[in-house]
Amino acid sequence: MKECQNIGVLRTNAMKSLHHYFKKDSLDKMFFCFADPHFKKTNHRRRIVNTALLTDYAFVMRPGGKIYTVTDVEDLHNWQVEKIEEHPMFERVSDEEDASDPCVAAMRSGTDEA
Repeated sequence: MKECQNIGVLRTNAMKSLHHYFKKDSLDKMFFCFADPHFKKTNHRRRIVNTALLTDYAFVMRPGGKIYTVTDVEDLHNWQVEKIEEHPMFERVSDEEDASDPCVAAMRSGTDEA
């Protein structure tokens, strides 16, 4: 596995403060791993992938940047795919690009949850 030298983890409320931490076009990748599914329909607005937050994510991501999601909740997966595909600032990568991405491989096989 390749050693990473420019990485950080920040626990914060992205719904309120993402723009305080990152400049426009500053991120190459964002990872949403096993996010809270907020099962109740009244709490779906709290999901970390939603239309409003995707606009914020697009602002801080560089052109060509990628969002990665992984979950063990099918309903949440379907929600995330739907919201990302509906958003005009994002497009799904091809299966070929997905298959050759080392981040995807790590998320599919490099965790206990995989």
